[in-house]
Amino acid sequence: MKNLISLFLTIALCGISAESYAQATLSLKLKGLADGAQLEIKYAGTYNSDEPTIQTTTVQKGKAQFEVPADDPRGYRISVPNTYGGLIVALAKGEKVTVTADVKQEGKNADFTNVVVKGSPTNDLYYAKRPDRDAMNVAYEKYHSDHKEILDKMSKYKRGDDEYKALEASDEYKAFAKAEHDFFQMVETTMTDAIKNNSDNWMGPFFMLTNYSYLTTDANLPQYQAFTKEVQESFYGKIVAEHVVPMSTEEPMPNFTFTDHATGKKMNLYDICKQNKYVLIDFWASWCKPCRKEIPNFKSQYELYKDKGFQVVSISADAKEADWLKALAEENLAWPNDRDGEQGICKLFKVQFYPTVYLLDKDAKVIVSNDEARGENLQAKLAELFK
Repeated sequence: MKNLISLFLTIALCGISAESYAQATLSLKLKGLADGAQLEIKYAGTYNSDEPTIQTTTVQKGKAQFEVPADDPRGYRISVPNTYGGLIVALAKGEKVTVTADVKQEGKNADFTNVVVKGSPTNDLYYAKRPDRDAMNVAYEKYHSDHKEILDKMSKYKRGDDEYKALEASDEYKAFAKAEHDFFQMVETTMTDAIKNNSDNWMGPFFMLTNYSYLTTDANLPQYQAFTKEVQESFYGKIVAEHVVPMSTEEPMPNFTFTDHATGKKMNLYDICKQNKYVLIDFWASWCKPCRKEIPNFKSQYELYKDKGFQVVSISADAKEADWLKALAEENLAWPNDRDGEQGICKLFKVQFYPTVYLLDKDAKVIVSNDEARGENLQAKLAELFK
């Protein structure tokens, strides 16, 4: 019995030790935040606007502390809750880090300046290798300053005006256009080099997620494929994969359940596919002009083939229900439709742009998608399928 108790204690202590070691500790010394002010810490670079808070702490006498899980190197964002701005710190397990900074909060903005991070080799390496945004900002300001005269002239007219067109033809504007092209080429080269040079570690996918506003299969899949297998299967590698690895057309698309707006009935994709020969799924939004422009085409094809086994399902990405309902009243959609909201249907289908369109068969397998499932291409495909 004594040996068993000893064994249990050893296991328990080992567990505590392992758990403790798989953490990182941040001690913050801050100027500008009053006693009682709150700070929160979240994972950075997840492309999730609703990323859950890992921990919240309170500032007392200019000091605060976080203890966060850190099994492998990751980026963490420290911020004042419900404000823009913040500070990214890269951490790994076992690191004990001190952060000093000035915080200036004005309304919804809370800027961290004069930041010094000590005690984290992970953070030192991250800042040494990351794309230099400060240098990019300096370069941006410089080429605008160098060509201020032509920009001031053009600001007096609207694009398309004769005077604006005349300025676009001037040598001054051509020099500005070249400088702008060179700037964006420099930015792109800087970004791609940073990702390429870190294809064997966590920073490769992290740089993709923190420097690109969005990821697409065409532009970013080759970068993902250049990562080592270990990096592809890492925390950030998996997030990148969600956005750039195309869904298999060899397997059925994922099923989902939704509530049809017109009838209030619960429906699911697989049942709709089984009940029809072909199903068109349209991911759209009220603010998306190409989406709205395509609806008359969908309507005409629906009328042609609805009695022959063709169905349409529309899922709106509108954040506001009122915007969606207004668009529904204007468009008068005759087929099942719902708003995604918090259901996660768009995420399930890896929707990156709107409209995103899939034409499926009875087994929910993709026949054609996107441009091939729109306009004249859709008309030709349906005519072929229903001949």
